[in-house]
Amino acid sequence: MKKLFFLFALLTPFALLAQKTMVGVTGGITMGNQYGTKGGALIKDDQKIGYTLGLVMETPIAKSNFSFQPGLFYAQKGRIENVSFKEKRHWSLRYAELQANVLYNLKCDKGGTFFAGGGPTLAADLPSFVETRLLDTDPTSPTSNDFVASGDRSVNFGTQAASDFKGPDWGVNMTIGYRTKAGWSIGYNYTIGLRNIMPVVTGNDGIRNHFMGLRISYWVKNK
Repeated sequence: MKKLFFLFALLTPFALLAQKTMVGVTGGITMGNQYGTKGGALIKDDQKIGYTLGLVMETPIAKSNFSFQPGLFYAQKGRIENVSFKEKRHWSLRYAELQANVLYNLKCDKGGTFFAGGGPTLAADLPSFVETRLLDTDPTSPTSNDFVASGDRSVNFGTQAASDFKGPDWGVNMTIGYRTKAGWSIGYNYTIGLRNIMPVVTGNDGIRNHFMGLRISYWVKNK
């Protein structure tokens, strides 16, 4: 994770020295899932809702409609694994993620701007956990027919057979949104994990993180 902060810190002075650079804070909700195959079978699990917070910067690229937007985010990913009709596992994976997007900006009436673009991502794993939930089949219970938490444990990141997932993740990010003249913006992003995070790969098995996010940001210009 220290490497991510170093990369972000390395980018910061260049962005802040440029005129018309903007700095912002952002936050929103995420919907994560994981795709791939395990034991030769296609993974078909449910999305997991989380949240994201971050710091972002944006600086114009020359005198064009393009801009460079790096950001460092706390992002929640994972999935709800359907182990059986009586058991679910809620994988709550936490990452510190660096995104480096190149955007195309289209100015609109009343000073607003539509933007769209994308770029690479690099994510360092943070302490995460998995929670097991079991179906309550007791007809007299107030939680009957609901999945009830029965215990949790920490997620083990590593490359051993006993590990749950490999550590650092990387991929590509795509984003689109609208920014107002007052400095507020709303954006949608979709991040596709490219690294196979299965600790020990057998045959063509693999699992990759995917997540979408809806974020609201507030920007301040560097004058």
